[in-house]
Amino acid sequence: MFQKSVRLLTEGALSIALSLLLWYLRIGAMPQGGSISLQMLPLFIFALRWGTLPGILVGLVYGVIHSLQDMYVVHWAQYLLDYPIAFGLIGLSGIAKKIKASKIITLLIALLFLAGSILFVFNISNELPQAQKTLEELKLKLQSAQGEEKTKIEEDIKDLEFKLKWFPISRIVLIVAGVLGALLLIYGAVLRKTQEPIELGVFIGGLGRLFAHFLSGVIFFSQYAPPGTPAWIYSLIYNLFVVVPSTFVCLPLVLLIYPRLKESEI
Repeated sequence: MFQKSVRLLTEGALSIALSLLLWYLRIGAMPQGGSISLQMLPLFIFALRWGTLPGILVGLVYGVIHSLQDMYVVHWAQYLLDYPIAFGLIGLSGIAKKIKASKIITLLIALLFLAGSILFVFNISNELPQAQKTLEELKLKLQSAQGEEKTKIEEDIKDLEFKLKWFPISRIVLIVAGVLGALLLIYGAVLRKTQEPIELGVFIGGLGRLFAHFLSGVIFFSQYAPPGTPAWIYSLIYNLFVVVPSTFVCLPLVLLIYPRLKESEI
């Protein structure tokens, strides 16, 4: 028992140290924080090896230390969401240690995820004709408007024009995220050599981090949303740019490293 505890603490410390180092191998930097990197890789592997609770605790510690590397804080609650909570939720990938799921189940989840993304895109698309119609009506009203009413209509027109430009980009990002997420699951299901659904664990851990960043964006960064764009759409698109690629590049390495670590214990 003592040896197991020492091993857990040692691997946890090493995972945190490796994540801190891997963060420096990142691509780009988003204006309100975040970048594409392999920093989640050791956290995924640790959670898969030791389970959900240890994974969450190590993620929490990493989030606090990582904030010293790349801190962007506007509020204490935003700090908690974007650092300890976001990286702590990566530990949810440890759920895979407790479940056994066939590759068929993973493939079905991948298809459902892709279908959900497509449905979401269709819902956004349905707003475009109404927005275009409203824009035309406002332009007609502008011809006879005066004073404050004219100023208000001009602002509304500006917002709608930006919205009409922004939504097509949003659709592309959501489709790409849906396809990448589905491919991530399919890729993992095909390549994994263990009974544990590693790909589902990584997917769940990535979603956990995405959810925390998403909440932070909606609550604390809505002012950065383009005019006429709901804060939740802006936050979702922004964080998809960071979390989905980072998760996608980690999965092949998790599939490569985790089984070998497991074999070394036998």
